[in-house]
Amino acid sequence: MAYPATNLPIDDIADTMAYFAQVYDRPIEITQNVVDALYAFFISRTENKDAAMALVNSVLVTSLNERINPMTLLDDFRALGDDFVLDAHLANFLNTSRNNTSMLGVINVPRINHHIARTILT
Repeated sequence: MAYPATNLPIDDIADTMAYFAQVYDRPIEITQNVVDALYAFFISRTENKDAAMALVNSVLVTSLNERINPMTLLDDFRALGDDFVLDAHLANFLNTSRNNTSMLGVINVPRINHHIARTILT
């Protein structure tokens, strides 16, 4: 077994290596019922099969990364009512796991000083 290069003393690195070797071995289990419930919710909002499946996938991946139960998120989306704007709420949720330079659905209109704005030709 090759040990990583380090400037720290290698005392009990075998336990550390064994721990990190199994970190990603735990299978992620999501039942078909959860997928079906999410799909039914999103298909009723989007009326597009591909968009609904993409939203299901995004919610599942983000909820697993954030260690949130997907059904709790579905209940939160349902609590918003039938007339809420799906894109704004879902974009805010998905942005919790995205880099600040690649936010979804966020309109960032900078305020321009009125002295500067009058010199800009449109």
